Amino acid sequence: MTSSFVNSQGRLRHRAWLILILAAGAFAQGCTTTRVSSDFDRSARFDGYRTYAWLPRAHESGRNPLVARFARESIDAELKQKGFVPAADPSVADFEVDFTIGAHDRLDVNAYPSVYRGPWGWGRGYYGDTIDIRQYREGILAIDVFDGRTHQPVWTGRATKEITRADQARSDGPIRVAAAAVLAQFPPPSAREQSKSE
Repeated sequence: MTSSFVNSQGRLRHRAWLILILAAGAFAQGCTTTRVSSDFDRSARFDGYRTYAWLPRAHESGRNPLVARFARESIDAELKQKGFVPAADPSVADFEVDFTIGAHDRLDVNAYPSVYRGPWGWGRGYYGDTIDIRQYREGILAIDVFDGRTHQPVWTGRATKEITRADQARSDGPIRVAAAAVLAQFPPPSAREQSKSE
């Protein structure tokens, strides 16, 4: 009786371990959140920025020729919502904006320890690893800001996100979300605090 109880406990632990691994894998596959980062020149004076212009250059669109247009429209809308105004004369704009948009294939490899049943019950040690390999496509939107007077880069932000089938079918929505997430950090928080204290 004791032996069958130990065996049933071992099976339950084994099932719980497998469920945990499967749940972690499902979470990793379902997790398509947008990751955002930014950096800026600490000596730049963002509080004087009012007008902007686009850096004149062609943008590669990759597989979908519409994504560059969607990116520019989304960035333009976000800047206007923040109170920035397109300069009537681009040569005297307070700052210039540029962006890069694209996608690349990624391969994630995760190893989970495989528990084995020891001679005195379940989980007395580990034997080998369970390897989980997942290939997916990651989209990137990078936005760069250049000072209008010096033409030097003063701020950069980027968003990365796993591209799902729904994203491929309607790319304007994810691009709009990415642009809003990146520009939520512009101007930098320290620059906003500096402006309030003066």
